[in-house]
Amino acid sequence: MDWVFQFNPKRWDLKPVLEGVVLQDEWSVNQGRNLISPDDRVFFWQVGQEAELLAVGHVTSPIFERQENPFGRYAVSVAFDYRIMPPLTKQEALENEKLNKFRPFSGAMGTNFRIQDPEIVSELERVLKGRLIPLLSSATSQSSQQDVDAAIKRTNREVTNSLRKHITELEWKVFERLVRALLSKQGHTDVEVTKSSGDGGVDVRARLVAGGVASLRTCIQVKRQKSVGRPVVQALRGSLSSHETGLLITSGTFTAGALEEARDPTKAPIAMVDGGKLTELLIANGIGVRRDRVELYRLRVDDLTSEGLETVGEEDFVKT
Repeated sequence: MDWVFQFNPKRWDLKPVLEGVVLQDEWSVNQGRNLISPDDRVFFWQVGQEAELLAVGHVTSPIFERQENPFGRYAVSVAFDYRIMPPLTKQEALENEKLNKFRPFSGAMGTNFRIQDPEIVSELERVLKGRLIPLLSSATSQSSQQDVDAAIKRTNREVTNSLRKHITELEWKVFERLVRALLSKQGHTDVEVTKSSGDGGVDVRARLVAGGVASLRTCIQVKRQKSVGRPVVQALRGSLSSHETGLLITSGTFTAGALEEARDPTKAPIAMVDGGKLTELLIANGIGVRRDRVELYRLRVDDLTSEGLETVGEEDFVKT
């Protein structure tokens, strides 16, 4: 998950921290604290007259509580991984036709903003390419193994973001067939895409055998759009028979009203899969991605002794 963390230099200044030795700190999480997790990527945005994007880092801890802190009760630990040189200014962000849609860059105030639109994430990565200066210190220096792990995580995050952006741009027919392929991979049978008209709001039908006993008929509504609201959930529920369950899949997000409607305990439940979850499922099932094996060398200094060197190469000989 990606975030923008804001700060006001009149109350706390990030620039001296980026020039220091210890490139870690605590950060208030006054918004979205139920969503923030370790390893989430963070873009650090300075507000005010000289608003600009200064650094990129990541969350290093779960949410914790602080006592009598002027910046708020809840916080996470963060590490600063890159300095942005030159910084991305507010003017530059507003002149960018994609970044200017993200409210924090145009003046929205708050400590933490989740970046939900994959287009914003991809555009930030594009704009910042070539500007990221790695930050190294004795406190944050890592072993080669940790460096490899960090590189793998960074690559996987970039692939995840690119895959999510790609599925938002698919033609709706291809998107429906993508959902069909995913359901088939997950064990659904009799998966079929319905006709483009007269489907009663149902795009895909499938059957899931649970535990080898129960057979559940599922009606799936597929929405390739940025936001799905309550009426779509209501329409899908109205299309279900008494022996069918509903599943709503979108490449975008669900409004609060849609989620509330789907979870109404007095009505037939509707399962919900948004763009983020859909991307996770595609990756887990190997659709749209390929798993590569990484060859990694590990140090064996025990070989570099008199006794160790005597045995080097013995495994290459076949004893007769």
